[in-house]
Amino acid sequence: MIKVIVMVKRKSGLSIEEFSQYWYEKHAPLALRMTLAHLRPKRYVHNYSVHPGGVEEPAFDGIAELYFDDMETLLKSNEWYLGDEGKVLRDDEEKFVDTTTRVALLVEERVIVP
Repeated sequence: MIKVIVMVKRKSGLSIEEFSQYWYEKHAPLALRMTLAHLRPKRYVHNYSVHPGGVEEPAFDGIAELYFDDMETLLKSNEWYLGDEGKVLRDDEEKFVDTTTRVALLVEERVIVP
């Protein structure tokens, strides 16, 4: 299984609550409708940063995890995302993500504690 981890920071002017709500309630359903029809990721997970009082704000507000069966499927997904069909998703991300600070990593997971 191949995993992509995408670390995102909220767009300036959005509270962490507004960011989290938009990502979960608006963007995730849009992403699912679009990607399930074309890409079939095996798993899609959001991780939301917790901002306890008195602690410095983290560099990222959330992390998305996308799992694919193999490299071929991942490459098709990337091609789709960067192409004309993926523009709707990219445009939606501009509403709540500071895309200039986004970091994406292609990783191979090694489970230490199952």
